[in-house]
Amino acid sequence: MVAEELLHFIWQFRLFNQLELYSTDGEEIKIDLVGEINRDAGPDFLYAQVYIAGQFWFGHVELHVNGADWFKHQHNKDAAYNTVVLHVVYTNAVQTYRQDGTRIPCLCIGELLSPSLLVNYQEIMCNMSWIPCEKHLRGISPLIKRNMLERLLVERLEDKFSRIKELMLETNDNWERILFILLARSFGSKVNADVFMQFARLIDLNIIRRYQNDPFKTDAIFFGQAGFLGNAVDDDYLRRLRGEYQYLKGLHGLDQLQAFEWKFLRMRPANFPTFRLAQLAAMYCAKPYLFEEILRCSSVDELFQLLQQYPINEYWKNHYRFTKCTAPHTVALSHRFRSHLVINAFAPVVFAFAKAMGLEALQHSALSWLESLGAEDNAVVRLYHDRGYSAESAADSQGLLLLKKKYCDQKRCLSCMLGLSILKTT
Repeated sequence: MVAEELLHFIWQFRLFNQLELYSTDGEEIKIDLVGEINRDAGPDFLYAQVYIAGQFWFGHVELHVNGADWFKHQHNKDAAYNTVVLHVVYTNAVQTYRQDGTRIPCLCIGELLSPSLLVNYQEIMCNMSWIPCEKHLRGISPLIKRNMLERLLVERLEDKFSRIKELMLETNDNWERILFILLARSFGSKVNADVFMQFARLIDLNIIRRYQNDPFKTDAIFFGQAGFLGNAVDDDYLRRLRGEYQYLKGLHGLDQLQAFEWKFLRMRPANFPTFRLAQLAAMYCAKPYLFEEILRCSSVDELFQLLQQYPINEYWKNHYRFTKCTAPHTVALSHRFRSHLVINAFAPVVFAFAKAMGLEALQHSALSWLESLGAEDNAVVRLYHDRGYSAESAADSQGLLLLKKKYCDQKRCLSCMLGLSILKTT
């Protein structure tokens, strides 16, 4: 037996022997147009054009793995199927009728299929390798691979746009706030992404702008609302921040997280949430209207200039977390981290804004930023590279991440250009 999805694929691309086709009643069938695949309720393919026993028919086509499913699904009682002109089945070609009692010609294609197509499909579906088509991947045309990556990039940004629409509702289309929430999430990287988003939702950017000329107050608000200003008194900087925050908390009615929600374990010190919060606070103290500024950037170089080092408290030049002194180190955002912010915050937000506003040129700008950045270095990208599918830019690596999560892991090979190429070739 085969999946009905595979049957749709076979019919759509005519992957069966089309010479001397006959219905189960012995009527000659010639297929002019297979029709348009229907993703909604009703027959599977719409507006097909076929000749049956020399008579031209224009209508719909319904497909079933088992011919008896026509009655199991009660299509014989549904007026929506009265315009079906051909019933295509893989096996068990029973006689079927429309609601009005008229007979529907049936074509059984189970014996018309290439055995290698079914073998390859079963092999891919049953494959327990890292990706289902692993052994075929190197043989796929580079053009198909390139086209798939371009499609995946747009699809990934469209998916992110769907999530950003929730933030649009939450913030009443406040794009400065949307950017801040997603930028904070990016500062949290993978480990602290969710808690950084919780933190960002507690921050009132109007209050931050009010104190933009007083970085110490901004630091106090950020660390206070993050819950890091505990009861320890053995650090003068921490003690002064706590006192300032208590005053600002009473003045503005601020709320805060609990320190235990943040994670430090098995992280590089530069990614400690305390250090990242210090950098984020410095950024918004210097650039309180960051969204407006990134809209004016026409290239990645301009974005990187916007992310140059901001004035940050001297304390963080030899600390990554409170009360733990370290050797002197840089406080500037690394090139890799700036790329990370463009990929995961700036490009998606600008793309979403452009899409919401109908600004096509700005959508292309967001795409071009990703195409200008080098590919990300992570386990997924490396494993695809080892199997013959390399990323040349951040646009490509973003596409590969989506390919693994949305297609390979779910074995949606019939919705993937790579899977289609493998099966069509056989």
